[in-house]
Amino acid sequence: MSAPTQAPPGKSYGPTIAIAALSSALAVLGYFHVQTLGEVSVLQSQLSEVSNQLSDTSAKGLTPKEINELVSGLQSAAPAAAAPEHYPDNWVYGNVSARYTLVEMTDTECPFCKEHFPLLKSLVESSAGQINAALLQVPFLGETSRNQANAIECAGDQGGSDAAWKFAQKVFDLTRSEGQGVGKPLVTIAKEMGLDGDRFAACSESRAVAKRVSKDLEQVIQLGVTQTPSTLVLDNQTGKSLLLQGEHASPAGILSAIAKLSPSKGANAP
Repeated sequence: MSAPTQAPPGKSYGPTIAIAALSSALAVLGYFHVQTLGEVSVLQSQLSEVSNQLSDTSAKGLTPKEINELVSGLQSAAPAAAAPEHYPDNWVYGNVSARYTLVEMTDTECPFCKEHFPLLKSLVESSAGQINAALLQVPFLGETSRNQANAIECAGDQGGSDAAWKFAQKVFDLTRSEGQGVGKPLVTIAKEMGLDGDRFAACSESRAVAKRVSKDLEQVIQLGVTQTPSTLVLDNQTGKSLLLQGEHASPAGILSAIAKLSPSKGANAP
């Protein structure tokens, strides 16, 4: 069994985090979808296009009873850990001082990411402030995905994390997926949210936002991600993490990973 590894905190979630991947199937509560990226060259190809614009082998899932017990444990846990250092390019959903961060690696044109996104948010909302989530953009389904990734960043620039996550959810709600897009200009969505349309449009076409999306892709490549959705479960207190790819990033898989990262009851006993 590979133990979670520890790394010092850093500005970027990717290069400074060592991953112990879970390689066996987890119980996924009926969530068996996965979008396979294939070889890393697929992501590297998308990274090139963006640039041009500017485990545990014995892991098992949790039963519904175990899930309820773990969530209840989080709700009755001690106050959240001191706030870790978060950054604007990893828009945080939920309590910034949460003990655990779920780094969501997603493509808004991926149909399975569309199903996964609200499940992740529900975990955050039901954790009594012990879990938050951050975004890493994986726009591998072409220009439509990249434009939407840029737009999420630009929504965040104006309205912070709340706007970034709200915009992402709106795109997921409206998209026809697989690169077909939302059927209306992204700036229209921004205006409907009360954002400044001119500022949003200028941001969406800027080299600066393209570089930020490129940085996200670089981190995803360095993490060895080959499927979407994928979730990096990070313990902000210890620096340990587990990477869950595709179907392993189910609610049960995420809670199982949190249980593995959490110290055992007797860990601090003399």
